[in-house]
Amino acid sequence: MKFKLIVICILGVIAFSGCKKFDEYLDKAETGGLSEEEVFGDYVQTERYLANVYSQLSNEWMPVNSFTYAAASDEAKCPVVYFNGPQVFTRGLISQNHNPVDVWASLYAAIRKVNRFIEKIDAVPVKNATQTAGKVRMKGEAYFLRAYFYAELHKRYGTVPVIDRVLQINDNLNIPRNSEEELVRFIVDDCNEAAANLVPVNTSANIGRATKGAALMLKSRVLLYAASLLHNPTSDVQKWERAAAAAEDVMKLNLYQVDGDYKGLFHKRTAPNIIFQSTMNNTAWVQQMFVPSQGGLAWIQPLQNLVDDYEMKNGLKPGDTGSGYDANNPYANRDPRLAASILYNGSTWRDNVIETFVDGLDGLVSAEGAKTQTGYYLRKLLDENGSMTPDNRPGDHFWVYMRYEETLLNFAEARNEALAAPDNSVYEAVNAVRTRVGVNMPALPAGLNKAQMRERIRRERRVELAFEGFRFWDIRRWRIGKSVMREARGMRIVKQGAGSFSYTPFLVESRIYEDAFDLYPIPQTERNRNTALDQNYGYN
Repeated sequence: MKFKLIVICILGVIAFSGCKKFDEYLDKAETGGLSEEEVFGDYVQTERYLANVYSQLSNEWMPVNSFTYAAASDEAKCPVVYFNGPQVFTRGLISQNHNPVDVWASLYAAIRKVNRFIEKIDAVPVKNATQTAGKVRMKGEAYFLRAYFYAELHKRYGTVPVIDRVLQINDNLNIPRNSEEELVRFIVDDCNEAAANLVPVNTSANIGRATKGAALMLKSRVLLYAASLLHNPTSDVQKWERAAAAAEDVMKLNLYQVDGDYKGLFHKRTAPNIIFQSTMNNTAWVQQMFVPSQGGLAWIQPLQNLVDDYEMKNGLKPGDTGSGYDANNPYANRDPRLAASILYNGSTWRDNVIETFVDGLDGLVSAEGAKTQTGYYLRKLLDENGSMTPDNRPGDHFWVYMRYEETLLNFAEARNEALAAPDNSVYEAVNAVRTRVGVNMPALPAGLNKAQMRERIRRERRVELAFEGFRFWDIRRWRIGKSVMREARGMRIVKQGAGSFSYTPFLVESRIYEDAFDLYPIPQTERNRNTALDQNYGYN
């Protein structure tokens, strides 16, 4: 059953529907203010309307200026305390009245736009075969976008009300949340509808728009999250089987390949592993993330917690017998994704040697500011061709929403959980990620049991997808927050003379994590408007 409801915040948007003016869209329209009939009575204006809906897609990098998901997880620390910063999460301050990255209202506003588009698209007039095909494509994109917005709601809040049409002032505004099964089914149905209408590969003119692969990949991600402990406390194996099958559908398209250019992933418009990518060049990343000696603010400072999970080149963890780990040279002979993701003492960045030792050029400090408080700086996602000084060059920074390596790891996780013991398909998927050219890590050892494979898949996911927004949500869906979020650790490096250093791990800060934090609270303002909305556990 689909509840016909408006949730939001849409009370403030209802007047918008009454006058039938698209004020948010109209800023982009060449002709100024347009009526509903003018927008959907013209193919070009309809296409522009949909393009505006794409602009509602957010990324998991820096959703607001002072907040990064990496620094709200066990990946990193933000060096400055902001009222709306990640410290709201790491200090246990999130509440129904204070969530710096609450998106309930904005996502439902975006859904309302899509619902309007879906209601109107069939009647949009066309002039030629190109526009006829374009209508089919746009319809598929609309279903993809609606599924995407609901997936984002599900990821954050759990169950939410499903709105499948444009609601009016006289509709009932007090209707409860749909069940988990109803919500996931609705998203999956939209993904299937999108996939049926979308092309496998876009033309160069449509790069950045959804494709059949993006729709199937979204379904894979949603079903993986739905099968995870947070949403599947009874460990229903059928949910894992459906998640594995959905990921395999993407693999069977034979359209994507792993990409060994790990450093260049976010700095190019096309690559064999890109499934869905933003077309916006995020030029602010250079200033936000560069090391301070080169004009940056270093808002993401990686933690030792993450560094510890990068294996040695021989596939062993640093603490394992025979790993070859040298505590006096801790970054030597490590998984190459470490050097591609994190700037550590002795790294080279834009022909400069990074000094994170105490009193070094970018050395460890304890006070707020741009210099590192963890002993590390971010490298991944930053284009080394960009700069702040002496010339300001933004470089190329394109957010990737979906890439094929995630598909393989989604499949491996779901397939492993669906079986009593991992089969060859699980090994093949993980090894395709870790042994690819450019990474060249050894294949997983044979004979792993289910629990051991689970641990290896989670570690591979943590390393491969570091700083891409996944860890924040993985912690929640796996329900491991209390075990991984309590301590944020760094590395204190002291120069000993003659080019040698001492390396001492230390506690950067203690953090607070409670089970309730696995989901966002429903904003109290929304519950005031819709009294049938019940609150998530732990926030009443």
